[in-house]
Amino acid sequence: MTWIPHYTGLIPSMGSQSISLPALWHQHEIVFGFSTAIIFGFILTALPSWAGTADIKNTGLVILVFSWLLGRLALALSSLLPLPLVAILDLSFLPIFAWLVVPQLRNVHHRIFLGLIVITAGFFIGNLCYYLGVIQHEQQLWQQGLRIGLYAMIFHCSVTLGVLGPIFTENALLEDGRPTEIGHVVILEWLSAASIIALAVADIGAASTPISGALALFAFALHAVRLYRWRSLSILTSPIVWVLHLGYAWLCISLLLLALDYFGLAIGTESWVHAFTLGGFGLMSLGLMTRVTLRHTGRELRPHWAMVAAYLSLAAAALLRVAVPMASLGHELLLLSALLWVAPYLIYLALYARMLLTPSLPE
Repeated sequence: MTWIPHYTGLIPSMGSQSISLPALWHQHEIVFGFSTAIIFGFILTALPSWAGTADIKNTGLVILVFSWLLGRLALALSSLLPLPLVAILDLSFLPIFAWLVVPQLRNVHHRIFLGLIVITAGFFIGNLCYYLGVIQHEQQLWQQGLRIGLYAMIFHCSVTLGVLGPIFTENALLEDGRPTEIGHVVILEWLSAASIIALAVADIGAASTPISGALALFAFALHAVRLYRWRSLSILTSPIVWVLHLGYAWLCISLLLLALDYFGLAIGTESWVHAFTLGGFGLMSLGLMTRVTLRHTGRELRPHWAMVAAYLSLAAAALLRVAVPMASLGHELLLLSALLWVAPYLIYLALYARMLLTPSLPE
């Protein structure tokens, strides 16, 4: 939200001692601030069910939340604080997360543990590279850091929705009296995850254009096949499920746009990034946030009509953000896109904050 007045010049740019913001600050906070709160909050919620670990609560949870907030405050005051101090405060979040969670994972299925390591390490290494680049005035290094964090987001969405997508779809169809078996194709699941890692290595390592383009196209094909298997047209009457399908479709689109970019088609600077961050991650995260809130407070999995409108608003924001550079539209439409992106999260807070702050309904 703060990017909008910065972009329009209503308030001065936030500056650091080494790089002019808000563009860089905006990128960092989307990847390492906004997304980490959602992703690791979801992981903390899911692990007790998936892996049988104990809930992180009370003092441990307070410390974790405080470390995340301290990092955001340090970034906001980066023009007043020494950058090494800002880096330490912001980087502390993931080591604290690991300190709280890792001891409980000794007997967890190796696939869950492996995925968690990849996601956590990706965010930490990416953020570390970002700060080293900023402190040393090395643009390539901080850009690589942002890229590593971005691919950690993509990997999380690919793996998490790959597991949950078929399950949620089968459950919705069963409730609708149309039992259908979708299941998981093991080789497809592993290849989809591996394709994101291979693409990240090629992209960040500056591999040749044909190799990176081919890997992006291969990743797109795998994820598109995955989505096709989920029978998206059969769940159009279930918003809490189709929002996840729509978000995953945006993930596929982002991979296709990246491939086209590598093959030299003029599709607009970083359009694939916005297709994923606004459309892919935005819709998938908001859909899961809605689902987790309703499920874990003892409510029926039927989102409020305003929440359904919020899903559509978020999809429109992504479409508009990608269309502006591709179709050379006016920059004022970027502001409209930003507002359409902010509104769904405000709607979510208005509808569900009370549910999260009060006792759950009796079972």
